[in-house]
Amino acid sequence: MSRRAKIINVAKDLLARFGFKKTTMEDIARAAGIAKATVYHYFTSKEDILREIIQREGEILRQKLQEAVQSGQTASEKLRNYGFTRFRYLRKLALYYKTMSEEYYGHIPFIEREREKFDAFELDMLESVLREGMENGEFDIPDPRLYAFMLLQAVKGLEFPLATGKALKLDDREIDLDKALELLLGILINGIGRKPASSEVNHERRET
Repeated sequence: MSRRAKIINVAKDLLARFGFKKTTMEDIARAAGIAKATVYHYFTSKEDILREIIQREGEILRQKLQEAVQSGQTASEKLRNYGFTRFRYLRKLALYYKTMSEEYYGHIPFIEREREKFDAFELDMLESVLREGMENGEFDIPDPRLYAFMLLQAVKGLEFPLATGKALKLDDREIDLDKALELLLGILINGIGRKPASSEVNHERRET
């Protein structure tokens, strides 16, 4: 492993465990077993290290989401694949999720730009899937971009318990996050599904 890669891996662990504010360049150097001057040879600051980590992990998540969507046979299946893959990899990419969601990091300019870029990427991808569903008769929606935006906001709503580790609770029941996501996607997909025309409904009734 190269020194640059070692610094990145060590920093990723420290930043995820102790946070950006508490982690110093000296901490990173000590954990990597190298001099602080060596860290500065590769990176000018903590922000510089964080930028590379975020860009790397963001690219991993983009690739996984694209692969998940492309693997679906129908638009509905693509939406489900998207939702479950997003959750699965946000669990793994803990530092990426933390920096992309917490307000503290919003003052770092490149973080805000990365947030905007990733939101735009997800919005475009979801809109494309919804348009595909409209074209093949799966979905019946008047404004696919607006629906894509609302779908993205709904999925993001489940990120808080994912980040905090707190279970969703209903009365005295704890709800598994995977189950919650499955229910949410089911509600959303069924809600935008193409409704049978009245003639089709009447025909089905006559047959029964």
